[in-house]
Amino acid sequence: MTRLWGVLAGLSGALAVAIAAWASHGLEHVVAPELLARAAEQARTATLYHLIHTLALLGVALWSRMQSTAWLNLAGFLFATGIACFCLGIYALHLWWPAMGNGGLRYLVPVGGVAFILGWLALAAAALSWPVRRF
Repeated sequence: MTRLWGVLAGLSGALAVAIAAWASHGLEHVVAPELLARAAEQARTATLYHLIHTLALLGVALWSRMQSTAWLNLAGFLFATGIACFCLGIYALHLWWPAMGNGGLRYLVPVGGVAFILGWLALAAAALSWPVRRF
């Protein structure tokens, strides 16, 4: 699973930077002027969370090289799920299809937020599962 988390972190980071660049330089071409300020704010929020949790996913990959545990794999899965639901949900709602209304996509965002929280808790559980070494 270590390789999977590393590959996902690399792809996720590239995607986050690409979307941030597109939002900075091309957003006004696809979003109505009255929606532009909100879309830009949402893009900043989503890319911030995207990049933070991409680094968390990279941390899971690096930590897994030393000691792979079910808790670490769960954390990686939850971080990846959070990125897919929270960040991609916000991108879809506010950047790609803002004029289409919320539809069912609006329900993905809170699911992703919960996945992020559970991912951090799984990371804490992974840390607690490390054996104590006495010198």
